[in-house]
Amino acid sequence: MEYLTALSAARDAFSQAAPSPQQVGKGHVAMGEHGVYAAQQQLELVAERTLVDKAHHATLSVLDFYDVVVAGHDSDSRDYLRAWRSARQSRTALIEEMRKALQRT
Repeated sequence: MEYLTALSAARDAFSQAAPSPQQVGKGHVAMGEHGVYAAQQQLELVAERTLVDKAHHATLSVLDFYDVVVAGHDSDSRDYLRAWRSARQSRTALIEEMRKALQRT
């Protein structure tokens, strides 16, 4: 839950980020500030590989979303919508995998 909370907080904050092309590729710093990496490392200690892989994919999709926003794409642009959907889909896939893991325990 901590990982999902941190990831969602980062994604929501990124959606409000001001365009700043020099920040493209630097989303990892912002992810760290939102506690995403710390929570992901905790998840890696207790979760199965498939769940960890989905968490990694979710992190990357939010980083891609960050790059689209700071590159200056408007919220109605094709690139923005594609990145937003990808972040949402990877989070949904992660939640489904988490539910499966909880059912196994």
